Amino acid sequence: MKTYDIDTLYQKYKSLNKRQRVRLLSRLQARGIAIVRIQPYTYSEAPGIKHLFFYFEGSPEAVPYFLLEPSVWQTVQTVLMEEE
Repeated sequence: MKTYDIDTLYQKYKSLNKRQRVRLLSRLQARGIAIVRIQPYTYSEAPGIKHLFFYFEGSPEAVPYFLLEPSVWQTVQTVLMEEE
């Protein structure tokens, strides 16, 4: 499986329109990953640092991409990069 850097994934997610983002969430949920929202984020004081935060069903806490289970992160990468 191919692994992508966070900048590539951040840019890919930011390029998706609303319909594509909804479809992405649906595809992840169909694979058993209960993500209900993805939030891209950059720090104003360090615009080169990019993050993706994930919100899971039933939890108000955001999970940064680097704390996701490796299998979940790999699936997110794969599904996101397949999205057109």
